[in-house]
Amino acid sequence: MAGTWFDAFRRSMNVLFTEEDFAAYSEMMKSELWWYEKYLRTGARILDVGCGLGCASVPLSREGYHLIGIDSDPKVIEAARENGKRFGGTIEFLLMDAFDIDSSFGRDSFDACIHGGVLEHFSKEQIRILVDKQLLVASLILCSMPVRTRRTLKHFKVKRLGSAEVCVDGLHRNLWTRDQWIGDILGGYRIAESRTSTAIHRIGDFDELLLVIKR
Repeated sequence: MAGTWFDAFRRSMNVLFTEEDFAAYSEMMKSELWWYEKYLRTGARILDVGCGLGCASVPLSREGYHLIGIDSDPKVIEAARENGKRFGGTIEFLLMDAFDIDSSFGRDSFDACIHGGVLEHFSKEQIRILVDKQLLVASLILCSMPVRTRRTLKHFKVKRLGSAEVCVDGLHRNLWTRDQWIGDILGGYRIAESRTSTAIHRIGDFDELLLVIKR
């Protein structure tokens, strides 16, 4: 699987940020900064799970938070480290599988885990394992994922796989509705806040679900 994520990134964006790229990612982060400021103090320790190239964590580290980003693809981490070195604040990138965080970090090592566009790549059972592990190392999760709406379906090609609809883009994505996410996939967890917003992405505008999960 090594290289799969990197190749997907490289097809749609610069893997090494230009000044223009970083300015664009910073503007995107500023539009979401209320979310972090509502739940986290300045200087909070944040684990970015499935950090990718650092599009979120690098600009967030410039806002006074202390970031560690993890990803399982060595090429992605190599690029993220360069992006962090050039544009980041207090930030570190580690090559690590998201399923190993509980053995690599102790309980409450972080104030929050964050991620966007990560959980939908896994099955329900795997998602719950990932959430459990994150709620061990941090008492709070701030995450987002695309949800199945008419707007989203305009920009994501899907096919049915069993009882789920899966995005066809070379990377497996489950496309569930808001009610499926909250009532089924994450049923039983303490959802402190949920809202649907429109994400602006290179593939077009789609609806995503913003969730705050507490221990």
